[in-house]
This record gives sequence, structure tokens and C-alpha cells, in this order.
Amino acid sequence: MKNLIISTAYILSTGLAAAQAPSPGAPDMPQAIERLLCYGIINEEPAGEYDDSVEILQHFAKYSNQDEDINEFPYCVRLIEAGGQDNKLPVSCLRPFVEAGATVQGKDGDTSPLQAAAEAGNTRVLLYLIEKGADIHYADAAMNTALDYALMDELSPEHCEVARELLKRYALPTPFAMSRAARFHPALLQEMLRYGGTPSGEVLNAAVWNADSLELLLAYGANIYGCAENGTTVTRALLQRISTSRWQPEELTRIVDILVAHQAAFYCADPREEIEIMLPDDMPQELRARLLSLYTTKPQPTFPETEESDVEEVNEDEYALLMHQ
Repeated sequence: MKNLIISTAYILSTGLAAAQAPSPGAPDMPQAIERLLCYGIINEEPAGEYDDSVEILQHFAKYSNQDEDINEFPYCVRLIEAGGQDNKLPVSCLRPFVEAGATVQGKDGDTSPLQAAAEAGNTRVLLYLIEKGADIHYADAAMNTALDYALMDELSPEHCEVARELLKRYALPTPFAMSRAARFHPALLQEMLRYGGTPSGEVLNAAVWNADSLELLLAYGANIYGCAENGTTVTRALLQRISTSRWQPEELTRIVDILVAHQAAFYCADPREEIEIMLPDDMPQELRARLLSLYTTKPQPTFPETEESDVEEVNEDEYALLMHQ
């Protein structure tokens, strides 16, 4: 592995003697690599067990010797990921690769360059890729879009800016993206709602972490009695949150007041005693009572069993006759 790295560095230091001279107007790829090395985005020595830098250099050497099509290697994704969130990739370092033919699109369910830029919070690279035709609606194998990538981790100002740029260009506000915004950033959630986002059950459940988001969603017509795909209602989500995480009395009181005002009673099969056990011992009694008022029990409906002998068989001729009567 060491010999391979030294060989690559030698190719760079000798000006890629084996490569053919670039045609007039062609991007200066050696200068692009030199710029990446100067910025510290890639290194000639591996930084760990797996280092994007080494693979980029190796593929660049192959491309420079015309042994490989530049479009067959995800240069844009690898460069953006190598830049990371602390050392953002400048557009000037990415442009020569794109101009030489490096794809700006995602394929086969892999992470796209646009998704990588969104995850890195790199607005300038994101806008450059969109300008070059990157598809903002592309979804990876897990059905995550660039907007989802922007909101997967910490919602920093840079990531929120990326999300807003995507929304301006009609990126679809997905339930995942809206749920993240509902929990951490009500202002961004409001923008998603203005751009046509649907206040689904998943999004409403996420709002039990943020009273401002909960009020906003209800103002936009969210169904207080709706539930997520797994059957969890907003009151059940609130109970799960209280039993598994920290909470502040003032914040929780406000959320409970909103739910009580909307009469969001939750019918559950659990006995009241089991629900009380899930509540913290240090919860104020008045708040405990108001919270428990949201959880009532309701017997499950029962239906008489139908025996096979009670079912009257109808043949095809009789069925056709009945349909025409």
C-alpha cells in the first residue's frame, strides 16, 4: 500500500509525464489536485484504514493516463465527503472535475453529489451542482432525498440554509425532513408547510418535542386524532417521550394544554395504573392529572363469530342474476 501511495505522489510531482497534453480550453486537472492538496482536503498519505484521498489520487492518475473514464468514479461525492463539514470543499476545487466529465448525478441508489453537499452543509457547492443539472428529487436506496440529507444530523445554520435553497427549487418536503424540522426548527417547518408539506401523523408525533411546532401544525390543519404508520398517536408519542427523556415542567405544561384544548383524548387498552407508572415521580400533581385526562380506556368492540354453516354459498349463475336485479 505504501509503494502505491508513493507511486501516486510521484506521478503528481512529475507533472503527469505519462499523460497526454491537455487540449486547448480543457480543465487543468493537475492544478486542481494541487489545489486540493493545498486546502488539505485530500492527502498523499492515508489518514486511516480507509481514506478517500488515496482512492481519489489513484483514480485521478488512471484518468490522467486515459486508462479510465472519469464518469465511472464518483469524484464529486468523494471530494465533498473528503472536505467534511469543517473544511468545506470550495467550488473552485470541484469545477475542473465536473468540466472534465465527472457526473453530478446519483445512480444505482448510491449517495449523489447533491446529497453529499447537503449533508456537509455546503451551500455553494450545492448551488453549483444544481446549476450543472443535478437532480434535487433523486432518492438513494433508502429513499432519502437531498433535503433529508441536509437534516439528518445537527440542524446548524448552514444545514438550514441548504434546506431553504432546496425548498426554493421545489424540493418535496418529506415526512422525515418535516419531522426533523418539527422537533428542532419550527421556522423551517413553517417554510416546508408553505411549500406544500403535509402535516402527517409522523410529523405531528415529532412535534411533542416542540410546543411551537405543535401549535403550527394544528393551525395548518393537522389531524390531532391521526397516527403514524406504526399506529402511534400524538398522545402516545408524548407519553413515550416523557418516560424516556428529560423534560421541563413549563414546556410539558404548554404541550399538554394544547392537547387538552383540542380534546385529544387517547383511547388505549393499557390500564390507567400502567400509564401512571410511566410518569415520573417528581411530576407536579396538577400536571399529572391534566396529562392523565388525555388517556382513557375504552373496551374493544366485539363481533359475533360466524360459523361456516351460516354462510350461504352462491354459484356464478345466481350471482349474475342477483347483480342484474
